Amino acid sequence: MTSSGNPTTIDQLNRLIDERLNDPSFSIGTACEMLAVSRSQLQRILKEQTTFSTALYVRQRRLLRARYLLETTDLRISEIMYQVGIDSPQNLSKYFTQAFGVSPSDYRKQHKLPNPDAVPTGETAAPVSPVEPVLVPSAPEQVVPPARPRSRLFRRRLYAVLGLGVAVGIGIWWLMSRPPATPAINSLAVLPFVNLGSADTEPACAGITDDIHRSVSLLNNLQVIARSSSDQYGKTYKTTWQIGNDLHVAHLLKGAVLRTNNQIRVRVELIDTQADVRLWVRTYTRPDNDIFALTDQIVADMARQLKLTTARKPLAYTRNLTAYNLFLQGRQLVVGRSKDQLGRSIRYFDEAVALDTNFAEAIAFKAEVYMLMPVLGYGNRQEANRLAEQYALAAIRLDPANSTAYGVLGALYHDLHQWEAAQNTFRIAIEHNPNDAQVQYWYSLVLRSVGKLPEAVEHSTKAVALDPLYPVILAGHVVNCAYADRFDLADAGLESGRDLFRDSFVYHIANGYVCLTAGRYQKAIDAFAQAQELNAAYSTHNSTALYCEAKANHRPEALTFLRNQVLRTPRDYYDRAVVFAGLNQADSCMAALKKAADGDYFYRDTKVSPIFRPYHSHPVFGAILRQFHVAD
Repeated sequence: MTSSGNPTTIDQLNRLIDERLNDPSFSIGTACEMLAVSRSQLQRILKEQTTFSTALYVRQRRLLRARYLLETTDLRISEIMYQVGIDSPQNLSKYFTQAFGVSPSDYRKQHKLPNPDAVPTGETAAPVSPVEPVLVPSAPEQVVPPARPRSRLFRRRLYAVLGLGVAVGIGIWWLMSRPPATPAINSLAVLPFVNLGSADTEPACAGITDDIHRSVSLLNNLQVIARSSSDQYGKTYKTTWQIGNDLHVAHLLKGAVLRTNNQIRVRVELIDTQADVRLWVRTYTRPDNDIFALTDQIVADMARQLKLTTARKPLAYTRNLTAYNLFLQGRQLVVGRSKDQLGRSIRYFDEAVALDTNFAEAIAFKAEVYMLMPVLGYGNRQEANRLAEQYALAAIRLDPANSTAYGVLGALYHDLHQWEAAQNTFRIAIEHNPNDAQVQYWYSLVLRSVGKLPEAVEHSTKAVALDPLYPVILAGHVVNCAYADRFDLADAGLESGRDLFRDSFVYHIANGYVCLTAGRYQKAIDAFAQAQELNAAYSTHNSTALYCEAKANHRPEALTFLRNQVLRTPRDYYDRAVVFAGLNQADSCMAALKKAADGDYFYRDTKVSPIFRPYHSHPVFGAILRQFHVAD
């Protein structure tokens, strides 16, 4: 090891330690294995750079993190102890005092944090950088000896009292932090793998994470959390218990990637979230052009560990690493949903397919982009739907088990009011990949449209379990529950998302529909107003808010709308029908709704909407349902 390589080794060691600060069992042996250096080499490098031994170096990094948490959070000392991986409060106090000349509690007092030992009311945001960038100066800090207790007897009594208090405190905190219910035994979240190398290794690291997630999602009898939820734990100081509790999973798969000398080294850990123990740890080394064979081996070994030996037919993914990286970049752009991002994503997918013409998943995602464009108001609906169907069918010809392509077709058929075709297509998609949260959610919306509300709740419940941190899925599930008169489930869903999604306008729209369905019109008005404040450009539910105004006896707003409304499109007549319903004007409501239907506009939840429940026996309402083939 040359001296010029030493700083890189130090940086990599720092990242390894920082990613495992809350693991007291992390050892130098593990570090040496990941860094591909011997103990003596690492010891020599550390002595040259820091004057610390390897064990003291790891401890000092933990203590620096503890000091940072004391300065910037209101976490209790026992919680900080767990977060930095020190095994007891006594050791934390002893080591901290040796390093900084003052006890942890006195250090906090000196930095004037208010009420430092209070139980925190919410999750404290962790900084991106876990510790200061410079570990230690070449000369260690001067250690100021603590004040000596008055006597040995005094010390014994003090330690006994402190020990009892800390033990009780830790016990209470441990019980409070445990998950409220045991998750399914065969449930897993794949956390983003950590890149321990240079920035140019990041695409390979992201690709390994994605390929492993895709492959484990296809294992039979395993519930796998969607990446839109699990990726939120890429940089977190939450404990294993907390992540398992948040995602309701029994297992976490974590990993780290190091690329050196044309080799990829990947260390993976399978963790039991309930017992907080590592069930399985393994390190793999392959040539860096053999990533896909490496991920196949990791998934096969993990499946054996969980006794899941049978997998469904894999999706037709590429083995061309350049094409795969282009696909990942395009797929990330789709998440943003802006017109520019969707257009750029198509170019990435086209480049990927140019490199591998059999890359079915890239073609399927191109179909999804075209399906989304008219939904978001971009471009011509007819032309976009034609292209979406064309590319979805092309992907299915290459890969008859491609759930993404079937999901796109199902969404298209739903939009075109082809109810039976949509249901059948979604069933096929779910058969090929029941872990696809988006497909489960889209299917629930079709079931809602045709009035199969218990089944809609069943599938949206599955979608929420697979992607618990995605606000759109939770909002749709809450509305499903409200329409099914399952207000217990709807209220529970709203409560679970209150802290997570209070800044998401779709959360407040869902709350508005729950209140509307329950007849709590003023609360519904407030919820729709909050949604409008958060996203002024989204006006789809304005007529629904006016319906609630009329129902709450605020009739002037509704009457003013009707007088001033300019009727240009069939959708305008639908909005008019909604406001007339709020005013309890049945004939005017039905006449406007029929005008919308004759103009080929049919709001897909018309059959189950609480707005039109009073008119289910009205002959015009029945005729409209028959016109769009959604009558019983």
